[in-house]
Amino acid sequence: MVKSYVINARRDVYIKKNDPLMFRVICLGTNPNLVVGEGSNVSSQEKLKAIPRKHDCLRSRTIGLYTMSTIAKEIEVELQTTPNLSAKELKAKFQQMHQVQLSESKMRRAKTILAKEGWQFRRIYVCYAALVKGFKLLGRVLLGLDGCFIKGKYPGQILTAVGTDGNNCLYPVAFAIVEAECTDSWKWFLDLLGDDLDMPHDANFTFISDRQKGLIQAVESVFPRAEHRFCCRHIHENLRQTWRGDLYKGLFYRAASATSVPYFNMAMEEIKKTNLDMFLWLSEIPTARWSRSHFSGRAKSDMLLNNLCESFNKQLVGARDKPIITCLEYIIEYMTMRIVTVKKMQATARGPLTPQATKAWDEIQTEASKLTVMMVDDVTYQVKSLRSQCVVNVGDRTCTCRRWDLTGMPCKHAVEALYNMIENNMYVGPLEKWVDEAYWLDTWKKVYNHQIRPIPGPDMWTPSNFPTIITPPKHHTQIGRPKKSRKKALGEKKKLAASKKRKRNIEEVQEVFSAGGRLTRLGHEKSCERCGGYGHNFRTCRAPIQQ
Repeated sequence: MVKSYVINARRDVYIKKNDPLMFRVICLGTNPNLVVGEGSNVSSQEKLKAIPRKHDCLRSRTIGLYTMSTIAKEIEVELQTTPNLSAKELKAKFQQMHQVQLSESKMRRAKTILAKEGWQFRRIYVCYAALVKGFKLLGRVLLGLDGCFIKGKYPGQILTAVGTDGNNCLYPVAFAIVEAECTDSWKWFLDLLGDDLDMPHDANFTFISDRQKGLIQAVESVFPRAEHRFCCRHIHENLRQTWRGDLYKGLFYRAASATSVPYFNMAMEEIKKTNLDMFLWLSEIPTARWSRSHFSGRAKSDMLLNNLCESFNKQLVGARDKPIITCLEYIIEYMTMRIVTVKKMQATARGPLTPQATKAWDEIQTEASKLTVMMVDDVTYQVKSLRSQCVVNVGDRTCTCRRWDLTGMPCKHAVEALYNMIENNMYVGPLEKWVDEAYWLDTWKKVYNHQIRPIPGPDMWTPSNFPTIITPPKHHTQIGRPKKSRKKALGEKKKLAASKKRKRNIEEVQEVFSAGGRLTRLGHEKSCERCGGYGHNFRTCRAPIQQ
């Protein structure tokens, strides 16, 4: 039996295993020099492409026979938005999208298939207007992207976008439930997020992520000019698989936390002298993705870790094993309660800056008192410490250490320059006014002035007039016992006691190790059921079997 497949130009085709294949090619252009692979008895999944050969016809297409299920999937999106489309209108839309002319009877049969099967749940995206309005007032164009598993009856992924407010706390913006974490789902999520936040395709935005599956390609496709940072903790987890120890960890974070290019180059030279292979491994990762020395100052944050999303995912543990509707309600209730909690914190806050910004500002002022300054002109100052010397430009609000540029908060060198201006009877005003508005208490309060409105229960919902029923997603039973806790890295696990302390009784063990939340067998040893010995079990016993 000969099967024909439709292949659009520049589109990959995936062939099922053991599928006898033959292809025929029809070119709509004037030059039919188009080559398509032929084959039969394919033993594994292969990937074929339409390959143009000495020919630049833009209208060239390979045309074959569409199956009813394929046609139904293609018109499903159109029917979701406009359920009353006629077969004639569907035929015109199909021809416009794929340059393939099919009969109206096939369109009617495809609609019949969809009517019998119904609409199956695939994805849902949630972004509240209150959170969007608050995010636009933050003044920090930074979003952390991450995903976590759903462990309920219908497995999937929760994709999240989390920002940071003026108090350096997480600010959830949007989330979505998708079937899998891949490039297609991340593109879909980022497209909707960009529309809600009014971000154009060429927006100079900043993202930070754990390099999730398909996320790098999705960000480059949707926002090609965006700054995409990588979480340094996850980079170090990959690095420590080969180079372990505090020495390599210190070298890596010294290079990652360097705020200026000269200090970064010095740190990389030290890594090169210590271990050349580690230097080459780090050199393959773009420096602008993981080192502060190459970050831009648009985000007003020098964040190296994606702890925002990790903290938000921790709050969703109670929702990840529930049905989809219950999971959504759980997340929405958490967001609502969090706004109320922050407003209570704001009511007790005092001062022109947020509590965390005030704490950081006090530390900067303490460090500034240890420096010496020399005035060059009205806006330029040279500031010295025991080991470094920096130049501060008060007019441009910059410093050669780049901390003021990165965070929007004056560094210790800039504060010492401001002190010198006060001593010379120059008008400075309140020092807190030199801090970026993103850290002001008034800005922080404006962000949380928007609340998520409550909704009534399901018994009061208005029935939908949608003509078909949405069926649940495909159910897939996971193998083994459902896991509640995530898999921890080797460095996160607590070190066990030495072997000489293994004779403690079980009460002492519970007292010492219950803080980790798990009980261990430390304190009593179990003997082998075969030989009665210690240190192994029945499966690993090497004693001969007695007959």
